[in-house]
Amino acid sequence: MSKTAERYHCRDSYLVLISETFGLAAIYGEESMQSDNPTIEAATATKIQKPHPLLTFAVFSAILLVTYFPCFLHNYGILDDYYLLFLTLTKGAWCPEIVGSMMSQGRPLNLPFIALAFSSLHSINDLVYLRVIATLGTALLATLFFRHAMHVGWNRSQSFALSLLVFSQLPFQVLSGWSLVGFLGAIRIPLAYVSFFLAKYAAEKPLKSPAFAGLYLATVLALSAAMAMHQTTAMFFWIGMAQDALSPKQWEVSRRLLAVAFSAFGIACGIEYMICMWGKKDYAAYLLSDRDHLSFDILEKLQWFLAEPLTNSLNFNNLAASPYIAIAIATTIVVGLWFFIKNLEPKEWLKQRVLLLIALPVLCYTPNLIVAESWASYRTLYALSALMMLYFFCAIQGISEKLSVSKTIVTGALLASALVSLFSANQTVSAYIAEPQSKELALLRYRLSDNPSSPLLNHLNEQLTPPQDKNPFDIWKYDRKMLAPNWYESLAPDAYYDEFGRPSSARPFVAKAMVGLLRREATGANELETKHNAR
Repeated sequence: MSKTAERYHCRDSYLVLISETFGLAAIYGEESMQSDNPTIEAATATKIQKPHPLLTFAVFSAILLVTYFPCFLHNYGILDDYYLLFLTLTKGAWCPEIVGSMMSQGRPLNLPFIALAFSSLHSINDLVYLRVIATLGTALLATLFFRHAMHVGWNRSQSFALSLLVFSQLPFQVLSGWSLVGFLGAIRIPLAYVSFFLAKYAAEKPLKSPAFAGLYLATVLALSAAMAMHQTTAMFFWIGMAQDALSPKQWEVSRRLLAVAFSAFGIACGIEYMICMWGKKDYAAYLLSDRDHLSFDILEKLQWFLAEPLTNSLNFNNLAASPYIAIAIATTIVVGLWFFIKNLEPKEWLKQRVLLLIALPVLCYTPNLIVAESWASYRTLYALSALMMLYFFCAIQGISEKLSVSKTIVTGALLASALVSLFSANQTVSAYIAEPQSKELALLRYRLSDNPSSPLLNHLNEQLTPPQDKNPFDIWKYDRKMLAPNWYESLAPDAYYDEFGRPSSARPFVAKAMVGLLRREATGANELETKHNAR
């Protein structure tokens, strides 16, 4: 095939992928999506073997809704859920506190979505709707990921197993368990992922054509928008590149594609930096410590990256991350990936492929590596954890091929592992998110309603405005556990970062919002009862 024919093959076949993924063929009709190139028609005929995108979305939705069912069974919020809901109900979604918080962090595009989400809620119990939307957003992302995995050469079973393994990991458990994080994540992660598709399609266009300019601009805008919602989340952009680079069929790569992807990424980073500087200047009162300046201590950041983010990602669904497990998985990845990639096409790109695979872990965590803050919470690990699972998946394929293990056996083992991963995710969100958070809320609700005439509420409000040199808080006992400002107390078996097992009321500003919301809840219930008795 000539270079020109190959270029149009890549372009048209990728258009087919996008068309099928978003159901455009069903809208415009199959005839309008056909190509005059017989090679492309043959490729298109092969692509039709994929499940319908709506069916794929329905399957992933059903699986993830069942997996994360504990998040919908219990009524609760986590940290900023309470704070933003209380502010929205009392001051409005565009109040200075919310605007200042988002602007100071360089995340202005969160504001309209926060307003859209929280202005529609009336109580803590309504937060469950955001968690459902978040889980459906994860299902959409899984659908896109699955279909791209099939596009690059994996069969249906392999793509399905890989998708389940990726989207049942700890970062995506946070996505379904935390209303605010999940709702926003359902928008910004797919946006970042799709921006790579735009970059790839732009690279297939003639350099001086209007189509190239338009698609390149769309790539920059989409990626910039994702960064303006959450910088680290936008690094999911690189997962599409990783899938392509590890294609078992043919890496559809060109120097132009690499140039388009890296230059668009660089421009988007520059735009986001200017947004952050604007927020730092005009909303300095809301700045968070260590997030407002860059770090130039490369060695310290590298050590931290290896010790926390990378170790956490290599432990997959293990909350108690072990460096020994991380080393074992990393060794498996290095050995297995070499067996896997050394014979992949095009062989002349082996060196570039290896360099890219080495660089991708750093690229997937770039924002957190350049700021002074060193905080490896799981909601910063969407891209890195997905990348490590993809590496591990391909490494297993490479080792099994070296050992002459049947592909059927390997695929069956991976599907079994996916089921175990889903079960583990179900148990984790139940024990570390849904149950402890709902117990904490129930305890606070009980304490406040136990004796409404007692001075407890006034005392609590006083305690929540502590002197600068103290951090007092009412200590409530529950099942021999304590809810206190101590970061390490928990109603869960253990606690990790601020996502798994941490009591929300340990943060004074959150506890005050929780009290305010429960007071509104009690007042509303009393008013309804009074009106009912009056009738």
